[in-house]
Amino acid sequence: MQYNGGLSSMTKLLDYMISPIPIRIEELKLDSSLLRIKGLTVSQFGHLPGRTLRTKGITHNQWAFTYIVRGKGFYQVDNGPIQKLEAGSLFWEWPGTTFRYGPEEEAGWDEYYVTFNGSRVQEWLDNKLLQTDSVYRIGVNNTWIRKIETIGDYIESGIPENGDRAAMLLESLVYDFCIANEGIKSGSRPSRKPEFVLQVLEDIANNLYQPWDEGQAMERNHLSRSTLRRIVLQNTGYPLNEYVNRLKITEAKKLLRLTELQIKEIAQMLGYEDNAYFSRLFKKYTGTSANQFRNNLN
Repeated sequence: MQYNGGLSSMTKLLDYMISPIPIRIEELKLDSSLLRIKGLTVSQFGHLPGRTLRTKGITHNQWAFTYIVRGKGFYQVDNGPIQKLEAGSLFWEWPGTTFRYGPEEEAGWDEYYVTFNGSRVQEWLDNKLLQTDSVYRIGVNNTWIRKIETIGDYIESGIPENGDRAAMLLESLVYDFCIANEGIKSGSRPSRKPEFVLQVLEDIANNLYQPWDEGQAMERNHLSRSTLRRIVLQNTGYPLNEYVNRLKITEAKKLLRLTELQIKEIAQMLGYEDNAYFSRLFKKYTGTSANQFRNNLN
């Protein structure tokens, strides 16, 4: 199976120790001091199709996840039990621990990995958004694959703003992985919304950093106003404009936590030219002012 995510200038390497197929590895191409988001940094991305190499014992000084999208293999933490891996499995690596993993002999597997670090990771652990006790068996999801590839594009660019975007995209992925894993553990079926509904909701989420324009959303998704509003209301429980504002305020909370941007700057980044209006919305949906929210983080 091939996964095409619309990659830009792809870095391809031939390393027969890892795979007989060209692999892609990207490092963050800028000094992390240039990033605005200080609590989370993506340092490396890798796509290793046809990987045959097995690790005999490796330790890291950063965090990482590895997502298997084809093939089978195993994963072991320190001297713990050997866990089987298959397409749709995801596992974590973290500092101070020894890991052994790899594909079945000769068959190989296709993997994506992302390496990261920062104080934000501890918050994920404290709130059980990241659980290291077992392999996540969450299935192969092409939307996740595209997002992981986009992280690679971002850090390859060498642009500070894209380094920040990579961090924010990683956080959304970690949340998706957590929700999918919890659903499988509880025995509940994951949401099976029609593909076009998911596309509409994803389109809205991907356009938070600009003034909201219902007409443009209708054009991008080839929908009438009534259909667009009905899709959002039926699938989120919120009227369209309220849903958009809630997403933007959630994004504002993230920026208040992870950056030192002024509140006025955050409002403008999210498409609110009227700072007073932004402030009213923030208090309406969070119960506190943006200033108080940030102060309570300290």
